[in-house]
Amino acid sequence: MKASWHTLRIGDRIRIICFPGDWNRPRYYVPSCTRRLYKRLIERRRSVRVYKIDDQGIPWINCKFRRKNGTWEYHYLAINDDIWIRVKRRI
Repeated sequence: MKASWHTLRIGDRIRIICFPGDWNRPRYYVPSCTRRLYKRLIERRRSVRVYKIDDQGIPWINCKFRRKNGTWEYHYLAINDDIWIRVKRRI
């Protein structure tokens, strides 16, 4: 059974597994940079860590990708949909 995003805490590791279902609704606008970020996170199949919970109780992740020129590209994403799975720590 999938856990709700309301149960996430700082330090939890999750992996994004699909696009949010709301994106399929008619006239629902999602910026192309956000679509690209989700696509990259899904394809990369790497876990990310919840680094903060904001004032409204929404968990946030941050991630980075290396550009072709060697510099880093940073992203921050609120997780307020159940499009993720919890990742257990390897021992």
